[in-house]
Amino acid sequence: MLRLMLNRHSRLNVPFESGFIPEFYHRLGEFGDLSRRANVSAILEEISRNPFVAKGNLLPDQDAVLNATPQTYSELIHAIFKELAHHRGKVRWGDKTPSYVEDIDILWALFPGCKIIHLIRDGRDVASSLRTLSWGSRDLTKLARDWRWMVMLGRKMGTMIPDHYLEVHYESLVDRPEHTLSQICDFLGETYEADMLRYHEDAESAMPAISMRWHASSVRAPDPSKAQSWRSTMSNADRIVFEEIAGDALRMFGYELSRLNPTISSRLRFAQYTLLGHA
Repeated sequence: MLRLMLNRHSRLNVPFESGFIPEFYHRLGEFGDLSRRANVSAILEEISRNPFVAKGNLLPDQDAVLNATPQTYSELIHAIFKELAHHRGKVRWGDKTPSYVEDIDILWALFPGCKIIHLIRDGRDVASSLRTLSWGSRDLTKLARDWRWMVMLGRKMGTMIPDHYLEVHYESLVDRPEHTLSQICDFLGETYEADMLRYHEDAESAMPAISMRWHASSVRAPDPSKAQSWRSTMSNADRIVFEEIAGDALRMFGYELSRLNPTISSRLRFAQYTLLGHA
């Protein structure tokens, strides 16, 4: 949803998540000196086969990217995204890939001075959502550990680049979208545009059709009822289990705890997740 909001800005282009940047950063040794066009062409061809790149159609014109004569990996990434932005009449590009929270150091090495927005949502809502997805998990203990690790790592990395890192709460985005988007635009050095709130009018055209099964809510107008939905969907036993694992992170990011005492039911649930890995 935030990607689509930013994408509606007259200057910003934020396509579907890329997924390839850290992978090929670690594989650069396979392709040799990127000052040679043949090597750039080889790595670009491999990038084009990445599932995320194919799904989001991030490389519609490889020749145009090559004609920008990139000679380093960061220049190649810039050429890919600049070409996408150019086609939409935009002058600035961004990328939204949730897993990159673990690779902020790589992003900073490639693009020193870049701006990083860390969108955080109550972990109990995150877990409730992921438990219903085929690529998620039904193991609540895993989901709690993963969420805790990701948000705390993001903040730790962000403290090292304080003027270039912004935390945004999902709950604020859906409850006060204009105020929150204005803060984001200030952080980016851009002027807030009211048209960003009309993103849902053409959001589906900016979303791969295959991803609509997971992002049906993302292409709609902000819905405050999506925030704190765990209160009506998560059992007391599961609340206790999640908060035993990630309660410190919930508190750190300002989320209220249920403060329920452990019960026989919660202990059984914890054991079930631990022993069986699913509910």
